[in-house]
Amino acid sequence: MAEAIQERRAGERRGGDRRAAPGRRADDARRARLHTIWAAAWAVVGAIVVLYLFFVVLGGVDPDSAPAASIIVLVLAVAWLAHAWRRLLAPRGHVSQTDRERRGF
Repeated sequence: MAEAIQERRAGERRGGDRRAAPGRRADDARRARLHTIWAAAWAVVGAIVVLYLFFVVLGGVDPDSAPAASIIVLVLAVAWLAHAWRRLLAPRGHVSQTDRERRGF
């Protein structure tokens, strides 16, 4: 009798493990890593734009004497702002989905 109970309990999943396909966790980890890299790239683009504007305000960089750099930073600024507006106007807003799930929305 005790052996039958032990055999039956061996297959139970009371530990709270999610039932996912074996490759699904690897895909989720890869997706999370790609999202982190993508977010870091946008952060670097924003930092370049802000740093350039900082040096322009201080007088360390003259936009007229460096037209190529000014055009590149202008393109990066437009792309950065477009990305920021797209995230703000998305149906989820600026809050990530995992934050919403944690708060119960």
